[in-house]
Amino acid sequence: MKKSLYLFLILFSFYTVSYSQATRETQINIINSYDRIEIDDQEIASMDKVKQLADQSKKIGFHQGVLRGLTMLQKIALMKNDYIESGKYSDEAEVLAEKLKNNSALSAIYLYRGKINIILDKLPEAEMLLNKSLKYAYKIDNQADKHIQLCRIYANFAGMYEGKGDSKNWYISTKKSLNAIETTPASNLTEYQKSKYYYLYIFELMNMGNYYGYAVNPPRPELAEPYFKKMMAFEKSAPDYFKILELEAYESMSSFYLVKGDYEQSIDYAQKLLIIEKTKSNYRERLMAYRNIKDAFRLLKNDVKENQYLRLYTALNDSIILSEKKAIVSQSRDEIKKAYVKNEQSKKTLLWISGIVITVIAFGSWLLVRRKNRTLRNNYQLMIERLKVESKEAEDAANITNDIEDNAPIEPDMTDESEASNKNLISAETEARILRKLAAFEKSEKFLRKDLTVGLLSSQFNTNSKYLAEIIKNNKSQNFSNYINNLRINYIVHKLYNEPKYREYKISYLAEECGYASPQVFVLAFKKINGVTPSYFIQSLQEDESLQYN
Repeated sequence: MKKSLYLFLILFSFYTVSYSQATRETQINIINSYDRIEIDDQEIASMDKVKQLADQSKKIGFHQGVLRGLTMLQKIALMKNDYIESGKYSDEAEVLAEKLKNNSALSAIYLYRGKINIILDKLPEAEMLLNKSLKYAYKIDNQADKHIQLCRIYANFAGMYEGKGDSKNWYISTKKSLNAIETTPASNLTEYQKSKYYYLYIFELMNMGNYYGYAVNPPRPELAEPYFKKMMAFEKSAPDYFKILELEAYESMSSFYLVKGDYEQSIDYAQKLLIIEKTKSNYRERLMAYRNIKDAFRLLKNDVKENQYLRLYTALNDSIILSEKKAIVSQSRDEIKKAYVKNEQSKKTLLWISGIVITVIAFGSWLLVRRKNRTLRNNYQLMIERLKVESKEAEDAANITNDIEDNAPIEPDMTDESEASNKNLISAETEARILRKLAAFEKSEKFLRKDLTVGLLSSQFNTNSKYLAEIIKNNKSQNFSNYINNLRINYIVHKLYNEPKYREYKISYLAEECGYASPQVFVLAFKKINGVTPSYFIQSLQEDESLQYN
């Protein structure tokens, strides 16, 4: 009996050890499969494979494998611009990561959430999420993994500050990101870590080039070029790693040569990007390529090619904007749903109050709409009357010799600026000279430049920013920003009124035409100045034109 018991224990122990070894090998194979997908930059194409690996991990109770799969699916959905799906995977991954106390996964989860909010221009939320990601990154035990993750987070901070137009913090964050990757212990990196290391090294060289190429004013291409050259050197020295970032690298080179004035090179790199994008499907990079090509052809005076790529750019841009708006609405609905679940006990009260509020709002909205329509029509009529007066004045002015020339020679400013500053005075001669230059500037259409600042204009006028801002304030009764906005909006209003072809253009094109980088900013400025949106103004012009023909 004892011999039989011993034999059973021996066989059971052997089976247990064998099963444990087999399970361990399966877990290693799962992790290696995940690593290979990321190393080969095949996340999107391998989404089904990632799901299979996550399901397999769940079946054998391999929680770290399940977590890795969920964070990868969160990332893949983000890459596919499916922000709602990304959020669902994120929620599931967060619960498991907290249970396993996996700081690396938690840092990645918050990082991807931050990225989505940056894309959707929800920057306060993005900053909060990136700081959470940073907190968990500092707790990562593996030093190489820690440095790599810190580099990624600071790179996203830099992208966020770039979106804000905060060039100082853009530079600081980019330097922190580059420093993190440069100080990574690189002697014993795994193949997976190497793929991340080289990716980020190339990416941060690109960012430093972008900073000197576009963030500083004026651009410093001579400082940007060494970073771009070092980045492009990886195309030959580390081609396998470079391929992962080739879309972004080609877009940066195209934009750099556009700023530098080498338009043919800019087009060549943008065309390379479009060829690669066909296999990688990145709508935003394709949009940037269309933008650079159309701008390069515009500067080369090739109207046919410019219009061809303008149509491609406008169509794709409108599609992306629509997709992002849907994502914001869906995300908001999801947040409301969560709030209702947490407050189930007060649901009936909320519904009752909501019914009353909706009724009140509906009635109030009806009254407001009636008033708003009257106000909009009155504002439109005022615009038309003003345009008729201005058109008449322009005809009269055309018969009078204009004493102000756009290319008038720069007059030396004989005012002792330090003395004038101390007395808080601007000499009459200086003021008259600057007013003449402002008059010429208003006729030159130079106010359409997107990078125009009070510093740039004052340097062109051979004066200082303080003088120029003060004179604009005293003589135009507005600050510099409002002054430029009025010139730009007035320009596009006249184009819409006098040239019917402009009424067929998209809002995004009209915004670019009059110097705005963002259609949203353009619409807000238009409405603030005229009391109606550009869409309303265009629709009303078309309706009036239709009535005239009938």
